[in-house]
Amino acid sequence: MDAVSFGPLMLSTERLWLIVAVAVFFFGAELMHRKWPDAGLSSWSQQTFWYSLISGRLAYVALNPESYQHDWLTVLYFWQPGYNLTAAIITALTVTLWHLNRRRKLLVYSLLWLIICVAGWQGLTFWQPLSSPVARTLPAIQLPGLNATATDLSALKEPVIVNLWASWCGPCRREMPALVAFAQDTPDVRILLVNAGESTITVEAFLRENDTEIPESLILLDPTQQLMRHFEAPGLPVTLAFNNGQLVDSHIGELSHGRLTDMARMITAR
Repeated sequence: MDAVSFGPLMLSTERLWLIVAVAVFFFGAELMHRKWPDAGLSSWSQQTFWYSLISGRLAYVALNPESYQHDWLTVLYFWQPGYNLTAAIITALTVTLWHLNRRRKLLVYSLLWLIICVAGWQGLTFWQPLSSPVARTLPAIQLPGLNATATDLSALKEPVIVNLWASWCGPCRREMPALVAFAQDTPDVRILLVNAGESTITVEAFLRENDTEIPESLILLDPTQQLMRHFEAPGLPVTLAFNNGQLVDSHIGELSHGRLTDMARMITAR
């Protein structure tokens, strides 16, 4: 899948390319700062990053308030997806114009560098040089639920979102309330929480001890991690969105209610 692992840390390649682009942006800004130390370019780069980050988040929240109504504190979870790229770019350009409007030469250099970094990030995200081929359909396997009734995954033709998780996985536990709330709010999309690699006893103990009431009907068991191997998941959590058994969208790592909403739109619009 489109992800890389650094020991226990797992990053989607989309997030990796963003980190690379930000690092390159700051590196270039530092070089310009050393050449023109009196231009305030260090302040420009810092404010461009932080103001763009905040405006991108706030714009996304304003356009998708229902994604945060269950827990408004998650607005501050900046590591989770949920940003408006247009708002972030407009803010970056505005900050640049405000800082350097009296120094036309530096303004041109800074705008050009900003555009190069954004274009490079988008190019890498589109090209995905580290990606590898991955299965695109639900496999013909049957996974049991807690009541021992098996679900044939290949027979699922309706819009379905499959979340691979484990009780030992911190991000899996943090995103569980969003998944449960989304399942309750969105009856036209089926949510399946597939536990990867744990026993029935472990899963039942997790459900009893968890602060969020998780309906057993959402749980499937995959003790031999068949789905993880089928989709070559590099770690947990992984969330996969299907329509008519075909993979339409995927998310690697912790996700939010807003990201689930985006995935649901993609599979219900088809």
